[in-house]
Amino acid sequence: MSAPEKRYGFAAVVGGVLVVAALAVGAKIFFDGDKSAGAPAGPPAQALAKPAGPGGPPGGGRGEAPQVQAAAVAHRSFSDALQAIGTAQARESIVVTSKVTDVIRAIRFDSGDRVAKGQTLVELANVEQMADLNEARASLEVEKREFERFKSLGESGFAPKARVEEAQAAFERAEARVQALQARIADRTIRAPFAGVMGLRTASPGQLARPGDPIATLDDVSSIKLDFDVPEPRLANLKTGVAISATSAASPGRAFTGVIDSIDSRINAASRTVRVRALLPNADRALKPGMLMSVEIQSNPREALAVAEMAVLEQADGAYVFRVLEKDGKTVVERTKITLGARSAGFVEVRDGLNVGDRIVTEGVQRVRPGQPVKIAPPPAEAKPSQTAQPAPPALIKTATALAADPRPVRPKPPAPKPPAAVPGVTVPEQPARAGEPAKPEPPAAPAAQTAPPSPAPAVEPVRT
Repeated sequence: MSAPEKRYGFAAVVGGVLVVAALAVGAKIFFDGDKSAGAPAGPPAQALAKPAGPGGPPGGGRGEAPQVQAAAVAHRSFSDALQAIGTAQARESIVVTSKVTDVIRAIRFDSGDRVAKGQTLVELANVEQMADLNEARASLEVEKREFERFKSLGESGFAPKARVEEAQAAFERAEARVQALQARIADRTIRAPFAGVMGLRTASPGQLARPGDPIATLDDVSSIKLDFDVPEPRLANLKTGVAISATSAASPGRAFTGVIDSIDSRINAASRTVRVRALLPNADRALKPGMLMSVEIQSNPREALAVAEMAVLEQADGAYVFRVLEKDGKTVVERTKITLGARSAGFVEVRDGLNVGDRIVTEGVQRVRPGQPVKIAPPPAEAKPSQTAQPAPPALIKTATALAADPRPVRPKPPAPKPPAAVPGVTVPEQPARAGEPAKPEPPAAPAAQTAPPSPAPAVEPVRT
């Protein structure tokens, strides 16, 4: 037999063995699937269902009275709150400036000083004016003596009356000139018109001061004027003396209280708002002019009936609550229409429809219907301080500590694959053992199957030429 013929024969044997192995594995899978399909089924679904309650579908609850919580209607404090944004202003405020043009001779204050009313702030140069004043005073003395001499002569009849009157007029003119010069000198001395706090100084001695040039600012911050705008529809709720509360970002957590001092006589036609001014005490000078403040006005304070907001059913035709009543020995609910008012801290004002002491459903409103019997649940009990949590078992603590120490996720080990069934004449390669698993003992070897030797290929005679 030639070499090619031997190779072809060996390949045919190997192919036949592989086909037989494939058929054996397929048959094994097929028969295993039939066994799984034929396994006994679990408990029927009907057995797992909850038995039906009396008078209701499976699971119970439809025919029973729903359990709700109720509360009595009581009085609470309400007010018509109004919020706005306002700007703080000083009670009195001016910009210190000069009335005449002259050089600053002296500045009698420093930035941030508290000054009294009438205290000298700035002095301008007045040398020339003082000289004119001295001259005018000298002339006044001359005219005064001349007038007194002619007046005595006129009383004795030695001077005509016209001459006496002329001397009197000259004396009065000299007196008026002195007063005018004194006023001019006073204009060169700037004094504080009211007590307050000086702002930053913007001028220096020797600087030329002109009318309108700012030298410093003076503010009376003993109290603060707070101006804010209120919409026109809320004007009826405002009046002088109503209390307000204001907050500022510069003083978080602190509320400044005051009262409305005045209301503007006109409404802004463009914004339809009215300007309101309130006064806030500022003894510690925490508020500064120009601060932006949030204002809340608590007008019309009152005590009114209140219910929890969660107890109200708001529908298209109004608001309703379920009132708890006793009828024929049963506790039933009745839908009652109410008129709502202001809201505050989870409660809503009831203006009409309920009385003090009426019990209404506060929790479970969506589960009841008018005329339906209900069960009133007791209020949730608070946990007692004596009830403390039980410590965890030591084994559980040890397991949790081990899991916390090992950050790797714990994965379950996959089941070991089943070895394929032995097929006569087929040798299945062994599966290598997994890491960490003990080596399994080898099963006893099956008796070798007698296989028929391959039939020899027919001899091929060479072709003779």
